[in-house]
Amino acid sequence: MNINNEDLLGDVDARLQIAPLIDVVFLLLIYFMVTTALVKQEGDIPFMLPANVEPIDQIDIPVELMIQIEADGTVALEGMNFSKDDVYLSELVGHMMSMKQMADSQGSTFFVNIAPNEDTLHHRIINVMDACAAAKVKSLTFSKN
Repeated sequence: MNINNEDLLGDVDARLQIAPLIDVVFLLLIYFMVTTALVKQEGDIPFMLPANVEPIDQIDIPVELMIQIEADGTVALEGMNFSKDDVYLSELVGHMMSMKQMADSQGSTFFVNIAPNEDTLHHRIINVMDACAAAKVKSLTFSKN
């Protein structure tokens, strides 16, 4: 007995029906569009700024001046160089006084750090210390250069 595919199918139309497929695709599309959550843009998110917040204790940031004294007697402060021949260092005194006034107006502590070169002569260090005394500096420290 020999069975042929044509005998089993007969006159069946084997074409794919596209209209029901399109209906199903549109229904799935509508379903996924409705069920997904929309992402909010940053500008659309409501927020409230704090109104009455107690102030936090302020941190006291000290004002520090670093004075470097080179081996040849040149004094350097924040990119400014003072000649080794200037014994009284009047410009240095003026700059330290203005920085001290700024620190006092902010309520910050003010101190000067002297960093002499190991070959610096002691009289030049004393000149810088005299300039600090003229500027009424109360806190003075030393460090290595």
